[in-house]
Amino acid sequence: MTRTRAHAQGPSPRAVRVVFTLTGLYFGWRWAADGHGPAWLHALQVLVTMLLAMALVQSIQWWRTRRGKHEGPMARLPWRNLILFKLLLVALALAAEELLHHWMPPTHAQLIVGTCLGAAIATGGPVLHRRHNSPTRTTPPTTTSATPP
Repeated sequence: MTRTRAHAQGPSPRAVRVVFTLTGLYFGWRWAADGHGPAWLHALQVLVTMLLAMALVQSIQWWRTRRGKHEGPMARLPWRNLILFKLLLVALALAAEELLHHWMPPTHAQLIVGTCLGAAIATGGPVLHRRHNSPTRTTPPTTTSATPP
């Protein structure tokens, strides 16, 4: 397999796992370590950072495609789904932290939720990445059929 052929297929599964593991470590650390102030404000900061990172990835992909350096399968990200998944993940983390505050000190709750958030990103990210970039992925038709039902 030539280098251009391998490059056109996108990143290797190992590279995807490494990137999502590092991303999970970062966001888990952010949640566990940056807990100064109200929990909702912290959750908003993590969500905004996630969305900015997603926009940065899309911008880099656009730039590489325009320069002819990237022909991978991720030409477009499913923005709506990604935003909904990130919003759901942060909302669940916020709810879990608020629930844990009833039984333990806030620092312990933040550490547990940060660890779970990092693990969810590290394990769920590659699965969703594979699902989005699957060659057998079916997309809904953009036009209607001319034949009657």
